[in-house]
Amino acid sequence: MIKIHTDRFGDMEFSEESVLRVLGGVIGFPDLLGYVLIQRPNDAPFYWLQSIDDPSMALVLLDPQIFKPDYQPTLPEGLKAELKAENGEITLFSIITIPQGRPHEMTANLLGPLAVCPSSHLARQLVLDDRRHSHRHPILG
Repeated sequence: MIKIHTDRFGDMEFSEESVLRVLGGVIGFPDLLGYVLIQRPNDAPFYWLQSIDDPSMALVLLDPQIFKPDYQPTLPEGLKAELKAENGEITLFSIITIPQGRPHEMTANLLGPLAVCPSSHLARQLVLDDRRHSHRHPILG
């Protein structure tokens, strides 16, 4: 079991198998590679990507299909092999930005989704070049 004390969630304990390894890190945090994906009932449909390397770092994630049902980006060739997604099971999450005191202005990064393979516990943040999408897509309007 791994025990950490986080700024947002306090003391946490989880199994080594539940650790998600983000290959190459998240943009802006290249040295933070170990994370735990948390979904708390009161926060649904949002998830938290809590770093196990830096207890102060947690990102808000959301399935982009919830607010943009036609979101079907072209995934890079070789991604399934890199994430060891033998059955092709890759889940995409958008990283959400919530401005302080203005949650109605929250946006999603559709150009930098986090691709996760649940079975291998591997992930990679993608950098897409797709003019149909924005790194600041409004969620609520």
